[in-house]
Formats: sequence, structure tokens, C-alpha cells
Amino acid sequence: MSPQTDPNPFAPTSTAERAATETHMREIARRRWQSQQEQRRRRQRRLSLDRVKQIHRLRPGRAVANSLSPVYNMFTDNFLRRR
Repeated sequence: MSPQTDPNPFAPTSTAERAATETHMREIARRRWQSQQEQRRRRQRRLSLDRVKQIHRLRPGRAVANSLSPVYNMFTDNFLRRR
């Protein structure tokens, strides 16, 4: 028997089996999609947290300093230094 005429032993035989295989594949695809979404969400969260950390690292004294009075600068430098 040539490989073409050989029936595929792994092919679903009945309609029910075919449907089960299809739902299984669909389930696998859905799980993969969910995990991808989860990874994307985690990455986004990490990025936003990094942004928050960066903003915190630039203390308000430094960031706002230019637009405000030198008195305010001295105040922030002295009192809000340890954050």
C-alpha cells in the first residue's frame, strides 16, 4: 500500500470524534490567546510601574523647581529629601 492510500490512523473516525477534536483545538487556541493576553497585561503593568518609579525618582523638588520660587526649592530639598 502506498502512503497516499493508507488511511491516517490519527484522523478522527466519527463525526462526534471530529467535533471533539475541533473543540479541543479551539480550547487550546483559546488558552494560548489568554496566556498571550496575560503576558501583554503583565508587560504593560511592569512598564507603567517603571514609569511611576522614574517619576518618583525625579522628586517634586527637582521636577517642579524651575517654575516655582527658590524658597519652595529650599523647602523641598530640606524636608522631602528622604523619600
